[in-house]
Amino acid sequence: MPHTTPSNHHAAKEQQAHCEASNTLKRGYCKNPATQRSMDGLLLVCEQHARQFDLEEQVACWEAILLHIELWSKTARKRGREDIVRLLDLERAEAVAALACRHEDLKQVENEDHQPKKREL
Repeated sequence: MPHTTPSNHHAAKEQQAHCEASNTLKRGYCKNPATQRSMDGLLLVCEQHARQFDLEEQVACWEAILLHIELWSKTARKRGREDIVRLLDLERAEAVAALACRHEDLKQVENEDHQPKKREL
């Protein structure tokens, strides 16, 4: 019988665990096997939930960037710095495009079934 160290035992237990994400779109629990930890390290989650949580974090970051751009633009306008306002307008357009892409990616992930995909032969 192979010797199981505490770290090996913990790793084996994580591989067998189900995804700990709750409140799926169908108001149930995800039954997929957990393959990784969430970004905060608190949950064992499946690949789809890990991607969803990552995208939600990216959306929050882009939204924060847009808020800062708005604040900087107001300040630049008050100071008569139209050159800075134009630069910030370009940054705003890039951030809006990136945010739209993340929202689209998130929508796709959220529409996935969160069920294991069957392998085709």
